[in-house]
Amino acid sequence: MSETNRIWRSKLKDHKRIGKELLPPFAAAGITTTQVFWWRDIMPEFLWIESLTRYYGEPAAVKVFNEFLTEADKFNDNTDEILDGTVTSFQLIPETQRQRFIDSIPAHVLSAVIRPFGAILGPYPECPMAWLVPKPFTEQNRAISTLRTSVGNLFDGHSDYAGFCLTLPIHRMFVHKRLFIVNTLTELIEAISKYPLGDRWRVESFARTT
Repeated sequence: MSETNRIWRSKLKDHKRIGKELLPPFAAAGITTTQVFWWRDIMPEFLWIESLTRYYGEPAAVKVFNEFLTEADKFNDNTDEILDGTVTSFQLIPETQRQRFIDSIPAHVLSAVIRPFGAILGPYPECPMAWLVPKPFTEQNRAISTLRTSVGNLFDGHSDYAGFCLTLPIHRMFVHKRLFIVNTLTELIEAISKYPLGDRWRVESFARTT
């Protein structure tokens, strides 16, 4: 075994014995870890992005997504966090600013949220994006059917469709200079510049990891 491989593994002497159990250094340090599931913990965050993709198609969804979030950024006073397009990120817009935000860009709210996503938001008033739909939808059957379609489209987190949805928040990270790529990764940089054309697999793999 090479020395390079050795550095990735803790040695037996580094483990801590607690009763009859040997704990590796990370666990012995008292750091709590939680298993994360795509379909339970991460997938719901991408339901709005999925609705844009389903409603407008891939190229147009990117345009609607970026235009809407560019306007929303003006109402986010939190300098530590960005509106990356995940559902929970819309909590960053203060309650005192929300109605002013809606009134300032009603056409964008209609095209980016109400039309593609309003049916899903209707039954979920506690959703972090529910405030964007002033009059909740009451068509329960339509809401359930639309949500079922969205979940079905995203359920396989390794599909090309889910991969595309995962790339959209990455763009917001670049816009806000929260994510950088070393200039030696020329193939990845070229693939990102051409996306969604070209080497999609490379970009979407990067998005999943990020």
